Amino acid sequence: MKKRFARHFIFWFFYLILEVYTEYYWMEIQYKQSVYSTFVHVFLEEFLTILLIKMPMGYLMLYFISRFRHKKSNIKLIISLSATLILFSVLGYVFLVHFIVPFIYPHLDIVGIYGYGGILNSFMDKIFLACVMIALYEYSASQKLKQREILLMKEKTEAELNFLKSQINPHFLFNTLNNIYSLAREKSDKTADVILKLSSLLRFMLYETKEKFIPISKEIQFMNTYLEIQKIRFDERLKIEFQNSVTDNQELVLPLILLPFLENAFKHGASESTDNKFININLELNNDILNYSVINSFEKNDNEESKGIGLINFERQLKLVYNDFSLQTEAENNIFTATLYINLNSYEPEMYNS
Repeated sequence: MKKRFARHFIFWFFYLILEVYTEYYWMEIQYKQSVYSTFVHVFLEEFLTILLIKMPMGYLMLYFISRFRHKKSNIKLIISLSATLILFSVLGYVFLVHFIVPFIYPHLDIVGIYGYGGILNSFMDKIFLACVMIALYEYSASQKLKQREILLMKEKTEAELNFLKSQINPHFLFNTLNNIYSLAREKSDKTADVILKLSSLLRFMLYETKEKFIPISKEIQFMNTYLEIQKIRFDERLKIEFQNSVTDNQELVLPLILLPFLENAFKHGASESTDNKFININLELNNDILNYSVINSFEKNDNEESKGIGLINFERQLKLVYNDFSLQTEAENNIFTATLYINLNSYEPEMYNS
């Protein structure tokens, strides 16, 4: 409310300055009064005219716009605006002739304001103000509509992201529990260690994934714990290489941004392939550019048919947040490659900030 009052005050203040300046310039040339006398009389004339004639006219026209525009009553709106403009043009002329001139300029012989010419001048003065006020009103309305659309889009984006996370989290849990089940069937002594590490991962997913962005250092820590679980499960049967080239550990990224590639590699690659199992992970982050790739062995027809829910949801998440990214997958000669490029500064701040 205070901001709205301030905007209106500023508008009328500068409009008063404009009117005083133009009227002062004309009066000084026409009647050759002193600077002080001309300024005082012109200021009183314009101030009273704005206060008693122009402000009521302007706000009445805006009232008609707000009332009839949303009801699609264009004819009523046009008639109301036209009638208001004509009425206040006549009132402005009467106010000038029967009040301004007798009481503010009794010492001057004012010419050129009477008759049809005076009414026409009053009409042109009012139509100028009406055009300016309506243009500013429409601009303000369009900005409010744009902000409302951004807010609705932001809420829709956050709702969809939360929905995708709600799908990914159980999916991840299902895969990890499968790993524990495999160890339990083998009656491995490592089962307890895996469960302990799993509790650390679940703690991360319970608390950290609520944030919109987290430092990539937390993502890397999560990934290392996840890899440790997988190493315990596969032992020497799987060769895992992880090359980390992150220059800024505090760079903010989406939660779980590194997980989908890993899940895909273990579920459709290491778990299904028989001989020479391997997963090569390369992570680079420099100057807000993230390059991430996972290369894994796989058996034919496993990865070629579908990306799986993990990669599908992951791609949808990226589309909701980042404008500049690329996700590519390739399967060739029993080797599956997933690569990701993201410009981490390419998200929309107004769409994805609190």
